[in-house]
Amino acid sequence: MVNGVIAGVGNVVVFVPQIAMLFLFIAVLEDLGYLARVAFVIDRLMGRVGLHGKAFVPMLSGFACAIPAVMATRTIESRRDRLITMLTLPMVSCSARLPVFALVTAVVFAGDARVLGLFSAGAVVLFSMYALSVAATLGAAAVLRRTVLKGPRLPLVLELPPYRVPLWRNVVLVAWRGLRKFLVDAGTIILTMTIILWALLSYPRSAEIAERYEQLRADVEATVAGPQARAEQIALLDGREAGESLEYSIAGRVGHLFEPTMEPLGFDWRIGVGILGAFAAREVFVSTLGIVFGIADADEESQSLRMSLQEATHADGSPLMTPLAGVSLMVFFVLACQCMSTIGVVRRESGSWGWPVFMFAYMTVLAYGASLVVYQVGSLLGWGV
Repeated sequence: MVNGVIAGVGNVVVFVPQIAMLFLFIAVLEDLGYLARVAFVIDRLMGRVGLHGKAFVPMLSGFACAIPAVMATRTIESRRDRLITMLTLPMVSCSARLPVFALVTAVVFAGDARVLGLFSAGAVVLFSMYALSVAATLGAAAVLRRTVLKGPRLPLVLELPPYRVPLWRNVVLVAWRGLRKFLVDAGTIILTMTIILWALLSYPRSAEIAERYEQLRADVEATVAGPQARAEQIALLDGREAGESLEYSIAGRVGHLFEPTMEPLGFDWRIGVGILGAFAAREVFVSTLGIVFGIADADEESQSLRMSLQEATHADGSPLMTPLAGVSLMVFFVLACQCMSTIGVVRRESGSWGWPVFMFAYMTVLAYGASLVVYQVGSLLGWGV
């Protein structure tokens, strides 16, 4: 339980610098008189897809993190325009997706393949994911404007203030109020949801697994002479025990349960558990896969994890991570709302659970459908299998 609380507090604290910088940045632009001009200049272009001109700054900050981006929608006066922006922001490819993209491209596009003789295949695929995220965000906004949140877009009426030097006392005060509101309101939701997910990934515990690995560690202590070799063997056993314990947990069982739904996308239960773990934060997908494959302290640059994924196979012996499966996985990550912190903040900003539930549902269906089409059409055409 202590580990779950620590993880939850960490998930809140990790956003504090970003949230503080965002509110500071917005306060400076507003006091400077520039924020209103940005909204005015971009309003006509954004209006073509049903977005308000003031949605530009939240969309831009979404490439760093969706949490501060959602909170930045407070500058949009119309509730309908604010909701459209909030419900599409999680599709903007935030920095937390990058470790996933880096791992997948390193595993399946590690060769020297070139596109047009200039760009590596991995770089082209990575750029395509960012382009897809922008297209999906704008497309979803246009659809929401014409369906669920149908209604005329309010014209942008604002007074253009003169340029002036910011009053730093006002800037700091505005930034502090926004940060405090995040910690008190959104922080409690993030903390609660993180503890719940940690419990799903950690319980129930198997006494049989614990006893077996305790005996194996005792054998290593008794038979391996060198302290360095002994430490390496024990670390290896710790990683394997963590992998078996995860498979035994509720999350592991859910991964096995939903494996039939993952197979049409090119995934197996291990990728499914990684996706489930990514709800804590998208980059957790990498460390969760490390646990599944028995690799301690794995990150996107871990050679052991890359080799394990390259050598992993399905039950029929076919490779798990093919180029097509890798693209399918990245498409899923681009479109899915796999960040419960974002869900918690949307709940706080929208004032109800209905909108974040709707957001999670439509993005999950969209991600699954797009990934399914990519993998099945690619398989039929023999691309990257």
